[in-house]
Amino acid sequence: MGNSRAGGNEPEEPEELVKRLLGRAQNAFELDDAVVERLGAALMHHTEMASCRQHNGPPRELGRRTLRHTFLLGDGSSLVLYEVEHNTGEDDELLYEVYAEPEAMAHAQRVIDYRFGESTPEDLDTEATEWAARLPHPPEMPPMRRSYDEDHSAEHAWRVLRRAENVDTWPEAEIRQRLIMARAHHISYVTNRCSRIDGRVVGWTLYEHAFLLADGEEVSLWEVEHTMTPDGKPVCEVYEDEAAACDAADLRLEAP
Repeated sequence: MGNSRAGGNEPEEPEELVKRLLGRAQNAFELDDAVVERLGAALMHHTEMASCRQHNGPPRELGRRTLRHTFLLGDGSSLVLYEVEHNTGEDDELLYEVYAEPEAMAHAQRVIDYRFGESTPEDLDTEATEWAARLPHPPEMPPMRRSYDEDHSAEHAWRVLRRAENVDTWPEAEIRQRLIMARAHHISYVTNRCSRIDGRVVGWTLYEHAFLLADGEEVSLWEVEHTMTPDGKPVCEVYEDEAAACDAADLRLEAP
């Protein structure tokens, strides 16, 4: 569910995606300056297919697809940018348009789809209206297996990651990007362990931060809070696996 650089498998940073989207969009100048400014504060992103249409000719194969790019911003809010990709110009060159409003995006889709010659403008108006009406409604949630709090959960996920000291062993980029879809979360104490080292008591405590995503899946971050530091100051580390978190904490506790 993560995003990749063009031509590779490395995760694409939000600022790189924004630069790429605006750089190739024919109508980027139409975006409100406030939207562009907010995109500059993006911390994480998630991309998914919103819709597509294909026409096999004549006169030639035509295609259109719409991608929904969701950005998590530094203030905990989110911003959606719709990208319409099509080849209905004078040749087969791919053309791109971006929209911040679903209504403007739906109108652009109607204009493009009408060039396929398959439907009347009235048919496309009806289709676009029905499609746009489904956008604001989140997918139906399955029964929850635990009690969750709906309180800026995507922002909470980023706060947990931001305070982690173990950036080199963070959860995978795909996990971090999926957390942008968090609708609710639950924090629970799991276990702890302590010992005496050099005359002082040190130890670690494990917490599970469980997140409920918009598609009904659950993802957990495992946070270890420990005092195995030279000055005894508490620090945090975050892992995507409970066993890995406990193993890392025990190694620190047992180190001479």
